[in-house]
Amino acid sequence: MDVNFQSLAFMNSAISKQWLGELDLNDWTDLEHQLWKELKENELQDKKILVGFSGGVDSLALLWSLHRVKKAGVEACYVHHGVGDNQPYRDAAESFCKKFCEEKSIPFHSRKNTGPVLKSEADLRDFRHRSLEEVRLQTSSNLLALAHHREDLLETRLLRLIRGTGSQGIVAMRILQAPLFRPFLKTSKKDLQEYLEKFSLQAFEDPSNQDLNPFRNWLRQEWLVALEKRQEGSVNSLGRSLEILADSLEEKGLPEGIFQDNFMSRPHYLALSKTQQKQALAQYMLRQGAQDFSQSHLEEIQKRLDISQKEFIFKVGGIDWEINAQQIRVQKSK
Repeated sequence: MDVNFQSLAFMNSAISKQWLGELDLNDWTDLEHQLWKELKENELQDKKILVGFSGGVDSLALLWSLHRVKKAGVEACYVHHGVGDNQPYRDAAESFCKKFCEEKSIPFHSRKNTGPVLKSEADLRDFRHRSLEEVRLQTSSNLLALAHHREDLLETRLLRLIRGTGSQGIVAMRILQAPLFRPFLKTSKKDLQEYLEKFSLQAFEDPSNQDLNPFRNWLRQEWLVALEKRQEGSVNSLGRSLEILADSLEEKGLPEGIFQDNFMSRPHYLALSKTQQKQALAQYMLRQGAQDFSQSHLEEIQKRLDISQKEFIFKVGGIDWEINAQQIRVQKSK
């Protein structure tokens, strides 16, 4: 039998390229190339990813780009906050997300609050995070992808500074904080909108985003807009300055070994200066998903920990702490 080795070589090369996702490279947008870069640099190409999908511009761009780049191993989950003033939107958004996933052959999941009405931003966020994590575990997904973008990062840093969380609050979110994956932290909202326009995709936006009562919405739609109007380019400069400060803080770091799994080493903590102790507490709380804490909370926690008792528990800012000779641990709400 005659064998055309040149043809075989071409076929093997094509199969290899297809496996690596390279055959579609010429069809990718700049945003998709950047997404692939983040996946590759963090060795996530073969990881299963669950996307938090609300139907808005940000999450739609995230789900669609991951679906195009990865081809497989991408699923979506919509979290319905239940009854309330915004329920008609929530019902419609869930239907929109489900229909989109069905049309694009993307596995879809949803979770709905059937308990008491969720009123505060903190309650809504906590329910959303708990639900997404439950679905991530149930689907055996390695990562939960969230669509926070560059402006979200700036707003989070500003809010933490205003609340007085200290310098560690500037560090805020990172692209990969397993199991969380936020590939758009260097991407602007405008870039995400333009990306969807290239594919003629229409998002389903939450009308409550226009409500100026939540402080974050006011900061985004009033204060930052006024700042940019007063001095063009200032918002971008502010974001860049905070990014530089965050990088500088991370370089200083804390002693190796202070953070162990889901607790903090008490001997390591006690060896720190008072300033470093507050930095360590803030970083530990952020790692555990606690966000609504202030400088006064950190000082109160520090005061409670400044005793020689080997084992004790206490509560500060609605968070339960469990202490023994070797560990400082927060107990997550269930």
